[in-house]
Amino acid sequence: MIVRVWTLFYERMSLFENLQQLWPMPSRPRPITMIGAGGIVRDAHLPAYKKWNLPVAGIFDVDTGRAQALADKFLITRVHETFEQAMNGGTADVLDIAVPPQVLREVLEQVPPGSVALIQKPLGVNLAEARQMSALLKQRDVTAAVNFQLQFTPAMLAVSDAIARGLFGEITEVEVHLACATPWDDWPFMRTLEAVEIPLHSIHYLDWIRASFGQPEKVYAKSLPHPAFPELADARSSIILDYGDSIRCCLSLNHTHRWGTKNEQATIRVEGTKGAALVGVGYQLNFPDGAPETLQMIVKGGEWQDIELKGARIPDSFAGVMANLQRFASGEDDRLLTSIPDSVASMALVDACLKSNATGQAVKVEQQAHQ
Repeated sequence: MIVRVWTLFYERMSLFENLQQLWPMPSRPRPITMIGAGGIVRDAHLPAYKKWNLPVAGIFDVDTGRAQALADKFLITRVHETFEQAMNGGTADVLDIAVPPQVLREVLEQVPPGSVALIQKPLGVNLAEARQMSALLKQRDVTAAVNFQLQFTPAMLAVSDAIARGLFGEITEVEVHLACATPWDDWPFMRTLEAVEIPLHSIHYLDWIRASFGQPEKVYAKSLPHPAFPELADARSSIILDYGDSIRCCLSLNHTHRWGTKNEQATIRVEGTKGAALVGVGYQLNFPDGAPETLQMIVKGGEWQDIELKGARIPDSFAGVMANLQRFASGEDDRLLTSIPDSVASMALVDACLKSNATGQAVKVEQQAHQ
């Protein structure tokens, strides 16, 4: 009897040992040209490419001095003085376009036909613009992905793998909960946007949820401003995704916690009929230093286990989304996880949330977003 109990214990422990956490790198990495040299490029894109040996051959920004500073720091061999030079300067096999959504269409209209490009989320400022850019990219035969890198964090790759293997059984609960201090002032371009929290932050969670469980039937969303950020349209949200009687799914997103780090919270919880996972979203806590990201899992009859993570959202997920794009373009991957059609579908979910916020009503989600 004792032997049987220990055997079951170790079998349950071994269920989580080989879950995918990192995306494989391309066998022949292609040189990247950066379009944009903002904070996200400095803090995430370039550290990721350096760590995972993805070569960056050139960089452009409207602020040439800012581009030069990053080139010096990350040993990038060429700083392009104009956008046209960056597009046609001969250094790019892959473009990494990290610009604000307000100017994205203008940039994409100048991308050379046949290019391979990673595009910063969101795909434009609204669903209509996302569809227009989707058509533009298709017309220009551009192989493109959108930088929804949450799907590529080690913790979320592991959760997705566990779900795909059926380790948690039928999924019944999905919750995202934040009570943290987000430095909205670091992104001045957000001050001119009609909506901030959902299209620029919660979009990551919405994208992962849609990719994992499909579109919900309808949504209810409410976003609010905060006195600490009077120039922003909003800074916190509550979202309910209606999956009928199958999954209870809700997001509570308070980015304006100002009472110290002791009781900050940032978690993603997934529960099923056979098991569950709890992700500690550490990079949202203790700004600017962050906290360790964590992952715990359990299956029926077992105990909660701390899963050792092989990396972190910053920088590893940013390398993962680029790796998937390059591997797909070369035929090594048969699926582009954050493809333009998938990204338009995520924009359709965001659009429904924004309409709900504007009307105060639950809004049906378009199930087949036009590409």
